[in-house]
Amino acid sequence: MNKADTQMSQHFLLSRVAKTLTLAHVMRLSNEEAEALFARIRWPDTNGAPVCPKCRCQAVYDVRRPTGPARWRSKTCGKEFTVTSGTLFAWRKMPVQSYLAATAIFINEVKGKAALALSRDLGTAYKTAFVLAHKLREAMASEMKGLHVGGEGKTVETDGAYFGGYVKPANLKENRRDRRLAKNQSGKRRVVVIVRERGGATLPAVFRSESAALGWISSHVAKGSRIVADEAPSWNDLHSRYEVEHTGNQVAVSGRQELLWQPVNTSARRH
Repeated sequence: MNKADTQMSQHFLLSRVAKTLTLAHVMRLSNEEAEALFARIRWPDTNGAPVCPKCRCQAVYDVRRPTGPARWRSKTCGKEFTVTSGTLFAWRKMPVQSYLAATAIFINEVKGKAALALSRDLGTAYKTAFVLAHKLREAMASEMKGLHVGGEGKTVETDGAYFGGYVKPANLKENRRDRRLAKNQSGKRRVVVIVRERGGATLPAVFRSESAALGWISSHVAKGSRIVADEAPSWNDLHSRYEVEHTGNQVAVSGRQELLWQPVNTSARRH
């Protein structure tokens, strides 16, 4: 075993790619610098030069008020707009720097950010942070609409995890019921299904069961993809559309337990 095999790969959040928008950098910005950064993020094709959200014209007048934010007027349609017009931050009341800080805090949290904690970090009311967090979630969801993964010769991994719907057992043993039966369950349990292209994008969705996700997988994973899934029978119908490899088993490697993808059924059925 060579040295490269013994080294663990670097976590994505430790890489330079994941540090393009940091809270420390945002808090050092002035209002003008924050607006310029927001403009570069919003209009990357023009390197921050304003583009009218209505007519997509780049020929604009600068009509900024003496005490207001940056504002432009389109030479084509005459519409006035700011750097946040047409975005989820339109008609804002907080400075752009606060919205950039909220975005940096929210997207950099590995397991999500509570609205109460976000309100403390931004110095805002709880309701303001609550609405802002939902706007950020909505924006992230809209980015995934129409997105597809995979393609000819590419590998897509899929798996599901169940959450919620816990039913507390009765205190007395004689009053307890079999919680494995559907009639004794709450009906609130959901499965989060993930499809991830190796070296590419990741798409999540929520369903009542893994088998209910098959139609969604077929519409978001391109034909010609090779799908890697576990041995759950829910994925069997994917054989009719894709080359499917079932995996599993834990083995000990170099004295520690690691989860390895091991093919247990490499035969692919295409129809």
